[in-house]
Amino acid sequence: MNHRFRNVVIILILAAGILVPLWLWMRPPASEQQVSSAVSGPTPISGSLIVAVDHTLMPVATLQSRAFSDQYGQASISIEGSSSRPVLQFLRREAGAALIQGALSAEEDSVMTSLKRPVKQQSVARNALVLVVNKANPVRTFSLEQLRQIFSGKMLDWKAVSSVSGPIVPCVNGSDLRSRLVLSSLLFGKQDELKASAEPGLSELLERVSSDRNALAVITMPAWAETLRSGRYGQSLRAVPLIGDDGGAPVSASPATVYRGEYPLSTVILYLYDPYNPLATGFGAWLAKEGQKLFERGDMAPYQQLVRTIIIK
Repeated sequence: MNHRFRNVVIILILAAGILVPLWLWMRPPASEQQVSSAVSGPTPISGSLIVAVDHTLMPVATLQSRAFSDQYGQASISIEGSSSRPVLQFLRREAGAALIQGALSAEEDSVMTSLKRPVKQQSVARNALVLVVNKANPVRTFSLEQLRQIFSGKMLDWKAVSSVSGPIVPCVNGSDLRSRLVLSSLLFGKQDELKASAEPGLSELLERVSSDRNALAVITMPAWAETLRSGRYGQSLRAVPLIGDDGGAPVSASPATVYRGEYPLSTVILYLYDPYNPLATGFGAWLAKEGQKLFERGDMAPYQQLVRTIIIK
């Protein structure tokens, strides 16, 4: 009896020794199941993201999104620039992130505070505002104080800053809300303080100055660079160098002078995003690193110069 029992036990042990390894071999490993589950949702380099941007930033934002998607094929970044208030789009969850020029307005900051949403603000580039006049205008430079007088309506005649007389006609791009807010903040320390004529768009603004010796326009540095490349207004418009509140030599707007902090009307480009959105976080990391060179291609200054490592053999 004991002999038979022992034989049965031996058979069962042998069978288990064959079947258990076979079952383990055929069963999908738990680690593979976990990895598959982990990557099926959004990650910093996959998924879909809508980024609301100032329409003046559309060219560089489109450049960034295409480069990111080319690098990470499972990521789709859609750039939305139809609204004049991209921050509110983002706060209303119509977009997963926003790219804007300058600091938040008081209204935007108030809405963000009331919603109590987790929002991270990241400086990703530097930009500037350029003062443009007709080439027939003899003015050579502006100081910030002179600009304050002009855009507050207190300085009305070109005789105060040049050798000829005539009514000063300050003009802005009526479709570019953010640049107006930035200019007001830089000159007066608060927004919505400008007194200027608003043209419907950039092309109308350039045409106005091109045909009016008394007009003075404010446009972004990338818009001015694109205007020069077009060749259309090279014979009729020019940019005026600025003198800061600390005096010194006049400085022209360029990516180099903006990056070094020399040009007085400089500002930053902010990227706003939900830190709990993986792809929005990943795109922000891209803008802060690989994207710095692309901001330079977009006629802006990088927020920081990347460290270059040179290996000497």
